[in-house]
Amino acid sequence: MKTRFSVLVFLCSHLVCLFNSFISFSQYKVGFSQCSTTHEWRKDQIKQMQIESALYPDIELIIKDAKNSSDNQITQIESLINEGVDLLIVSANESKALTPIIEKVYKRGIPVILLERYIESNYYTSYIGSNNYKIGTEAAKYASKLLNGKGEVIEITGLLETWPAKERQKGFKEEISNYPEIRIKKSIEGEWSFSKSEREISNIINSNVSFDLIYAHNDLMALGAVNSLKELKVQNRPFVIGIDGLNGEFGGIQAVLDKNIDATFLYPTGSELALQIADKILKGEPVKRQNILETIVIDSTNAKIVKLLSGQIESFQQNLEEQSSKLNFQISKQQSQQVVLMLTIACLFLIVVIIYVIYRNFQNKVNANLNLITINKEIENQNIQITKKNDELIYFGNQLEQTLNTKLSFFTIVSHEFKTPLTLIKGPLENLMEKQVFSKHEQFILKLIYRNILKLLHLVNQLMDFRKIERKKLELYLSKVNFFNFFKDVINSFSLILKQSNISITLECQNENIEGYLDVEKIQKAIYSILMDIQIRTPDFGKIYIKISEINLSSNQSNNQEVLIEIVDTNTGLTQEKLDTIFDAFNENVRFGDYFKTVLGLNLTKEFVEMHGGRILVENEKGFGVKFSLYLPVNKDSNFIERKEKEYNPIEPSELLIDYQKDFHIVNFQEIRTPLINTQGGSSLPVILVVEDIADIRDFIRISLGNKYVFLEANNGVEAIEVIKDREPDLIISDVMMPNMNGLELVHLLKSDIKTCHIPIILLTAWGELEHKLEGLDYGADAYLPKPFNSKLLQIRIAKLLELRLKLINHYHSISDNQMDIEESGLNKMDKVFLLKIGRIIESSIDNENFNVEELSNKMGMSRTYIYRKIKKMTDMSISEFIIATRLKKSLELLRNSGKSISEIAYDVGFKTPSYYTRCFKNIFKITPSEYIERNK
Repeated sequence: MKTRFSVLVFLCSHLVCLFNSFISFSQYKVGFSQCSTTHEWRKDQIKQMQIESALYPDIELIIKDAKNSSDNQITQIESLINEGVDLLIVSANESKALTPIIEKVYKRGIPVILLERYIESNYYTSYIGSNNYKIGTEAAKYASKLLNGKGEVIEITGLLETWPAKERQKGFKEEISNYPEIRIKKSIEGEWSFSKSEREISNIINSNVSFDLIYAHNDLMALGAVNSLKELKVQNRPFVIGIDGLNGEFGGIQAVLDKNIDATFLYPTGSELALQIADKILKGEPVKRQNILETIVIDSTNAKIVKLLSGQIESFQQNLEEQSSKLNFQISKQQSQQVVLMLTIACLFLIVVIIYVIYRNFQNKVNANLNLITINKEIENQNIQITKKNDELIYFGNQLEQTLNTKLSFFTIVSHEFKTPLTLIKGPLENLMEKQVFSKHEQFILKLIYRNILKLLHLVNQLMDFRKIERKKLELYLSKVNFFNFFKDVINSFSLILKQSNISITLECQNENIEGYLDVEKIQKAIYSILMDIQIRTPDFGKIYIKISEINLSSNQSNNQEVLIEIVDTNTGLTQEKLDTIFDAFNENVRFGDYFKTVLGLNLTKEFVEMHGGRILVENEKGFGVKFSLYLPVNKDSNFIERKEKEYNPIEPSELLIDYQKDFHIVNFQEIRTPLINTQGGSSLPVILVVEDIADIRDFIRISLGNKYVFLEANNGVEAIEVIKDREPDLIISDVMMPNMNGLELVHLLKSDIKTCHIPIILLTAWGELEHKLEGLDYGADAYLPKPFNSKLLQIRIAKLLELRLKLINHYHSISDNQMDIEESGLNKMDKVFLLKIGRIIESSIDNENFNVEELSNKMGMSRTYIYRKIKKMTDMSISEFIIATRLKKSLELLRNSGKSISEIAYDVGFKTPSYYTRCFKNIFKITPSEYIERNK
C-alpha cells in the first residue's frame, strides 16, 4: 500500500508539472534560418530539430526557409530579430553574403549558433558541424585506395561561395597532392544539384575525357553523375564517392547498397546538439564554442550495419514525433473539455511512453556509438594490414626487377647464340636457291624460309642493340654525309614497300648542300622504323611528307647548328595516351586501330637519335596526321668515335628492310606467286576462308591443304565479313592478332549471328598458353591451334569439323529413324535452337497436308529466303525437301509399330495421296514402304 501510494504521489507530481507546462507559454523563442529545404539532407536536419524541440517545452522553435537565396535569408533574419527571438541558429546559404547580418545579430546581444557552415567572422557564440576539411582529406585517402595510388579524378563541387564546398575542396586537393600519380583532371561546380551534376558529367563524357573516379561534394550530385554514366552507357564505370550518408530510399547509404556509388562519408546534421546547446545558452550554462561532429566512411563493408542503425534511430525518432503529436492532441482536448481525469490518464501514459522512447533512443545511440568504435578499430586494423601489404609489394617489386634483368640478360645471351644456327641455315639455303632444279612451289617455299630467317636475324640484332644501349655498350661511329642525298637514298630504298599500299612520299629540302656527321646504319634503322610505323597506320593512297631544314641555335656560334627532319603522314592522328607511350620499349598498349605493335623499333629510334646528341618529338599535326620531328646536330661532338676513313656510300636495299615489310617479297627474287585460289563457282569442293594479315602464312596454309578445297582470302576481320557476304564458306581459318578487327572479334560477331553461327571457325595464334586457348573457345571458336601449327593436325581438324555437317546431312537422308541427339551433336548453340524449333513446328503440323513453306516461315518469324539458305547449308536440302524428310522420318516408326496401312500412315504424316508418299519414300530411302515393312518384320 505504501509503495502504491509512493507511485501515485510520483505520478501526480509529474502530472502537475506537465499540466503547468501545458497552461504556461514558452519562455524562449529560438529562430532557425535554414538556407534551403530542397535537399533531403536539409529536410532531415529540420525534421530532427523539430523532433528534438519536443523535449524542450519552454522553447518555441521558429523555422525559416531561404530557398537557396542569400537575399531571402538576410530578409528572414531581419524578420526574426523583429519577432524578438532570444537565440538565432543559422545555416548560411553563402558565407560571405551572410556575414554582415549575423555580426549585426551577435552585436545586439542575441546569441548565434552557426550550424554546419562558418561565416567570415568570429562574431558568433557557438559552431556545430563536421570538419569539412577533414572530410575532404578522408575522401582523398579513400580515393587513393580505390585507385591503388594511380588515376584521374573528376571533382564535382557545391557552391564554392559556401564554407563546406571550400573546405571539402581544399582538404581533398591538399591530401591528394601526396599521391603524385593521382591527378584531379577537372573540377566542375555542381551547385549541390542532381541535374546540374548530371549535365556537367554528360558534357565531359561527350568530350571523350577519360577519368577513373568521381568525387562529389554530396550524394545528390554523385547520383546525378551516376545517372549520366548509365544514360550514356559508359563501360568500365569509374569509382564514385559522395558525402552526406543519409538513410532512406534516395540516400547515400542506399546508393552504396545498390552499388550506384562506391562510398559516402557521414555528414551529421547536428540538429539535436544545436537545441541542446541553445537550451544551455538560454539558461546561462557554459558551452563549447567549437563542436566538431565526427564522420565515418560508409562503403560496402559497413553500409548494411549503418543502414540498420540509422533505421532504428529514425524509427525511434518517428515514434517520439508521433507520441509528441498525441501529447499535443491530449493537451488540446484537456484545455477544451477540462476533463482533468482524462488529461491525467493521457499525460501519465504519454510521460511513460516518452521516458521509454527516450531511454530506448539513448540505449540505441550508445549501441550505435559502440558499433562505430568497433568499425573504426576494424578500419585501423585494415589500414595496418594494407601498409604491410604495400611494404611486401615494394620488396617483391624489387625482387621482380632483379629477376627480370637476369632473365633479360639470359635471353640476350641466348639470342646471340641463335646467330650461329641461323647462319648455318642461311648459308646452305642460299646455295640451294642458286640451283635451278626446283619447281615453282618448291622455290616459293625456299624463299619463304629465307625471308623469315632474315627477319629472325634482324630481330636478334635489334634485341642485342637494345641490350647494348641499356648497358651503355653501344658505340657511335660517324661518317660525313650530305643530308639530302642520304634521305633521298633512304626513301628510294623504302619506296618499294610503300608502293604496295599506294602510299606516296615527298621529300623537300631547303638547302641540298647541308652536310654533317651521322652513324649511317643507326639513323637508317631509325628512319625505317618511323616509315614502317606510318605505313601501318596510313590507309591506301595516303601521303607522307619529309621536310629537311637547318636551325641555328645561336647566332654567335657557327658550330651550334641542327638539322630538323619533319616526317608527317595524312592519317587521323593518335590519342594523347598513345603519343605519350609510343617510344616505350615492349609496350603492348600502343594500338594502331586494333593492331598491337610489340617490336622495339620506335624505342631504338629514340635511343639512336639521342646517342647523336639529338632529340625526337611526336605530335598530332593539325590538318594532317602524326608528325615526327628529329633534331640532329650538324657537327660531331668530341665524345663521339668517328669511323676511320669511312666514306658515305649510297644505301642499297638490305636485310634491314626485311623486318619492316608488309606482305612484301624481296625484289631480287622476282617472285610471281602461283595463284592457288580455286575460283570455279560450280565446284563441289568445300569452301575455306583464310583470314590472315601475313601473306606468307596464307600461302603456307593453302599449300598445306592442297587442292581439296576452294580457297577465299581476307587480310583481317573487316575484309572477312565482306567476303562472307558475297560467298559463304564452309569453314573459316583465322589468325587472332590482326588490324581493324582481330580474330576473337570476328568469331564473336559470326557466332552471335544466326545467319553465320553454323560456320566452323579454327583460330590460329602465336599465343599458345591455356588461358588464351580458353579465351578463344569461350568466344565460340570450334578449334584453337597455336603457331607454329602442324599441317597434318590442321587437316584433321578441318576434316572433323566438316564431318559434323555431313553427319547432319546423312541423318535426313538415311532410312534409319534413330533420332539424332541435337543437344549432343556438337552444333553451335544457336543452330541447336534453330533445328529443335523448326522440328517442333513441323511435327506439330505433321498431319496437315496443306502445311507449306510460307506457314513454316511465319511460325519461325524468319524470311523464306533466310530459312532456305540456313537449311540448305546445314542439310543440303531445300525447305520443301526438309519438310518431306521430316514427315518421312516420322512415318518409319508408324510403319514398324502402328499396324496401320500404308495409305493411313501417308495421310497421318501429311501426304495428300499414298502414291505421292510412296514416290517420295523411294526417292530418299531407295526402297518402297512395303519393302521397308518386310525388312523390319
